Amino acid sequence: MLLVIGIDGANPDLIERMTSTGHMPTLRALMRHGVYGRVESSANASPVSAWSSFLTGVNPGMHGAWDLRTLAPESYEWQAPHSRMLRAPTLSQILTERGLEVGTVFVPMTYPAREAEWTTISGWLAPSLDAEGFAHPRKVAGMAARRLKDVPLAVQLGPWAASGRYDAGLERAVEAMNAKCALAEELLADRRWDMLAVNLTELDRVLRWFWHLADPAHPEHRDEVPASQDGVIPAMHAAVDAAVSRLIRGLGPEDTVLVISTYGVGLNSRAALCVPELMAHLELLVGRSAAGGLWHGLTSWMGGTIDGVLDFLHAMLPGRLAELVPLPAENEAPSRLTDGDPWLDYERTWVIPAPGGSLYVNTEDEFPSGVASAAQLDQLTVRITSALQTCIDPATGRRPLRWVRLRDQVCSGPYLARIPHIIARWDNSRVVEGLTVTGSRDGRVKIARPPSGRVPSGAAGEEGVLIAAGGGLRRGVRIEGAKVEDLAATVVHLCGEPVPAYFEGRVLDEAFRRSHLEEHPVRLLQREMPRIIEDPGRATETARVVRDHLRTLDWEY
Repeated sequence: MLLVIGIDGANPDLIERMTSTGHMPTLRALMRHGVYGRVESSANASPVSAWSSFLTGVNPGMHGAWDLRTLAPESYEWQAPHSRMLRAPTLSQILTERGLEVGTVFVPMTYPAREAEWTTISGWLAPSLDAEGFAHPRKVAGMAARRLKDVPLAVQLGPWAASGRYDAGLERAVEAMNAKCALAEELLADRRWDMLAVNLTELDRVLRWFWHLADPAHPEHRDEVPASQDGVIPAMHAAVDAAVSRLIRGLGPEDTVLVISTYGVGLNSRAALCVPELMAHLELLVGRSAAGGLWHGLTSWMGGTIDGVLDFLHAMLPGRLAELVPLPAENEAPSRLTDGDPWLDYERTWVIPAPGGSLYVNTEDEFPSGVASAAQLDQLTVRITSALQTCIDPATGRRPLRWVRLRDQVCSGPYLARIPHIIARWDNSRVVEGLTVTGSRDGRVKIARPPSGRVPSGAAGEEGVLIAAGGGLRRGVRIEGAKVEDLAATVVHLCGEPVPAYFEGRVLDEAFRRSHLEEHPVRLLQREMPRIIEDPGRATETARVVRDHLRTLDWEY
């Protein structure tokens, strides 16, 4: 059996620290008796694209999923991610077709569950336990309904961070993770699996909202904090380690466990949040009217003021009275949850901001009111990338950009048009005060600043984690250069099956003993990637359901 345990947001630096300080003895033992390495995430390090690449073995240009907000082809409609968006077969489909018993539990990009031969319990994209397509088959759906009756699929920790009640937020996250772990244990005992993947999301939420507690580089970090706050991050890692211990308890000597994170969470530099204003200073992003901008600012101020009052009351009132006050709305970044961006003038704007500081270019070929011609595209992208490369943080005088690339430099495939034209990766070693740019008309230096309001102190980063132990694997070995697509190929090989030739990842053969590879050589299945056809009406309705769900969470979308 192969048991895959996902730990969303697991940061390799923190994992190495926590295993060396005794907070994660189970993972430390797996690292000593198996292999360990860092994993390069997808180009934008989004859980949507990273998990989709793990599930399919190909890059986002091949499978078609990019981020929480992706522009629909030839429109300005923002689409939410879902399993029907994937245009490549998943590991579940590939392995089930070869007669294996396969299941996924709380893995992103599996909602809605397909009515197929494999088992699925959807992850946090599912609106509720009662949502159509949450789980399949019916028996498993019943198990999930019983175990998760009072458990949130997506734990919201922003309000707890805002009110300073970190210990209460930690307790909520651990309770949810333990309940999900109990369901996974029941599934493990229910039958003999060939491959079962179980994903734990709660560490991601804790690190995103509580990162400043552990990182002195964050401006909200305080050296003098109560012991209950100082120990939140280690305590969450210890709880994750305990959950892993529970899940692997019943594995035999010939079984294999693969612990992964397809991305890690680190410090949120907030540089990506400055990009829209930076583009406005360059007159490449154009709003509809000054009145619209004033209204947007006014509503943002009103929301911030109300949240500020609620934060104050939570901080000042005793525990019982504080619980009577409504929690502030969780908000990862300024949210625009409409079908399009009504504040943008699409007939005049040259760029459309996307999550993570990426940018779509409003081209005539790809958008209904496109401004940029094909002849202008190259010149425009050079201008934008040059502005990003030369901008500095006025607080330090340093350039916070790590790299900026065009989409065809990081992805390829028939669904490249779903991906923003320009993708940026920022240095997340410190929080920026803003980004400077020289105005296009007056030549004056202007500063684009992060928007006001509550923003999580952590953000997704480019490196995840791989820990593997069991039959056929080497012991005490560190491997280098692994990519998220490699994990998919390695999973297929660990299941004893030939790897599809269209997979873009490779089997991590350096993780295996030579004797194992001699007895079980890596095999390839020569076939082209099958074409996945979905009913457009069903896909559109699913995107609407997920979008409305994300609106209630008020996640960045």
